[in-house]
Amino acid sequence: MSLLKQLLLSVTIAIAAILTGVLAFSIDAARTYLDGQLQSESDNTASALALLLSQPANQDDTTRELLMMAVYDSGQFSQIRLRGPDGKLLFERSRSVEPADAGTAPAWFSRWLPLEQPLAERQVSDGWRQVGVVSVSVDNSYARDALWKSSVRMLVLVLAAGAIWALFVILLVRWLKRALREEIAAQVRSIGDSNALMSGAGASPGPAKSRVAELTQVVQAIADTRERVRATAQEQTARIESLQLELHLDPVTGMANRKYFVNELRRTLQSSADAQESGQSHSGRVLIFRQRDLAAINASLSRAAVDEWLRSVCERISQVIEDESEPRPQVARLNGSDFVVFMPGYSGPQATRLAQRIRQVLLPARVLTSSGHLCRWAFALTDFTPQCDVSSVLSRLDHGLMAAESAGHGDVEYVALDADRRAGATESEWRTLLDNALRHGDLGLAIEPDGYRGEDGEVDAQRYQASLVLHDCGQEMSGYLFMPAAARLGLSADCDLRAIELGLEWLGQNEDSELVVKVSLPSLIQPQFLPEMQRHLQGLMAHPTQTQRLLLEIDAHGLVAYEGDVWTFCRMAAEAGVRVGLRRLAQQPAAIMRLHRVPLEYVKLGGDFIESLLTSPGCQQMLSAIAATAGGLGIRVYADGAQDEEIVALLLKQGVLVR
Repeated sequence: MSLLKQLLLSVTIAIAAILTGVLAFSIDAARTYLDGQLQSESDNTASALALLLSQPANQDDTTRELLMMAVYDSGQFSQIRLRGPDGKLLFERSRSVEPADAGTAPAWFSRWLPLEQPLAERQVSDGWRQVGVVSVSVDNSYARDALWKSSVRMLVLVLAAGAIWALFVILLVRWLKRALREEIAAQVRSIGDSNALMSGAGASPGPAKSRVAELTQVVQAIADTRERVRATAQEQTARIESLQLELHLDPVTGMANRKYFVNELRRTLQSSADAQESGQSHSGRVLIFRQRDLAAINASLSRAAVDEWLRSVCERISQVIEDESEPRPQVARLNGSDFVVFMPGYSGPQATRLAQRIRQVLLPARVLTSSGHLCRWAFALTDFTPQCDVSSVLSRLDHGLMAAESAGHGDVEYVALDADRRAGATESEWRTLLDNALRHGDLGLAIEPDGYRGEDGEVDAQRYQASLVLHDCGQEMSGYLFMPAAARLGLSADCDLRAIELGLEWLGQNEDSELVVKVSLPSLIQPQFLPEMQRHLQGLMAHPTQTQRLLLEIDAHGLVAYEGDVWTFCRMAAEAGVRVGLRRLAQQPAAIMRLHRVPLEYVKLGGDFIESLLTSPGCQQMLSAIAATAGGLGIRVYADGAQDEEIVALLLKQGVLVR
């Protein structure tokens, strides 16, 4: 309860007590006065009646009775009695009236405030002879009614006074609140008004005055405080602005940092959600790219040289962004190796074109690492809608980076909105899942036919392709989903070795079939993979029929980026009688020049290259070159995804086998 209410409540209770006391004393005084009046009337009447009965002319009994009857019949007396000297009753007239039946006063009032019924006695004589004693008792019902009416009037007066006081209190409270609001609250709120503080609006040049004299000193103190706060706020604002620049910018590159990007993404998602509620729809794209070899660069270059290289990379990206139309995308550095381009309002084609431009300017800026290889970039692109949140967007970007690192091709990896639920899992969750799968044997193979046909129409029905799957909670998870995480966690080699083991077991159960097992590029560059693979294959050298029916397939990008590792891989496989295939050759044209350096069983073409054969003369020329080069080396050429009959006919004409 506020201090003002406590004060008013205390005063109200005091006034109520005073009014109640005044009412009680007034009623009691009136009752005492009426008791005295009744006693006086009884005495006077008794004296007058005794004197009248003592007259010589009124000594007759009949006359006495008539006189006493006349007095009694006046209605003001409840009892008149005459007794002889010997106590004998000579005359009596009386009536018994209950308080509930007498007058207008209620019975409870008569019980609470009873009036006395006085009895007056006087001697009656005839000369010197005593005749008797006359007794007179006044009827107090009239006095009781008068007391009741007087009490009611006083109670009404007290209640009216209380109502007037209550109204006064209400008006006083309202007035005080308004005065405090106008004089105090408004000025206190203005202290927190940043616009008023910065502009100095509302500050009076002279001493502050108040319409309420008691508040003048308080208002003046608030005004002084406000001036001090305004000066402090201006100083703090200047400092905050400078700190915000430092807080939201990366100190090395001068670009926005992770905090700024996350805030902008959250703000955009919120504004997009609000716009969607009003009938509009907003979306956008986010590109993330990672320098995978930053640790190796730091080991081979000085810190100053690395910082200078990072600044030059960011300058290249900024030049690309400046060429974009408004609203321009925003570039931020999330951490040491991760950069992001935020593209609100960009469509898929617009974002893809910008991503390719950024990729093109980054590739020439690569530097050599301590191992002698050029540093590698990984790219991932995803989109967002008003239904997304920050964590889901960041999770998809992280999953896309894992997929890009696992593929190793350096292209932009796109992660759709409807990606699998595991795309949002953290690294610790992935590690737990994969460790349990490797430990408890939850990895398996999904076997599918992998037969291709040539111009003769014959299909190799004995060839199958194995895809690594993980059994999680009764469901199969494709290797496309968990292998990127395995590559980041350094577990891809264990997964690929397990796939080779399972493939050999399957070949032991299917003696007339061949099996293709895919091997990821991150496994090749892990130092323990090739020795372990050799150990697995040599352990089954006593069964050459199994190893001869096993084919290991790798991405063509490995022949360009890790030629030495791929050559060692192919040599070890050949020693064990295992054949090697190459996929996605059309996406890595540089690999065509290196086909003669490694022993290969086949190469695969697919994707946009196959779909564009009829419309792109360049694709047709490349197809002819691939077919001629591979044919001259004794390497088969397979094509996936050929649906159009004309494309199938063109492929078969070039000697390419189609599925």
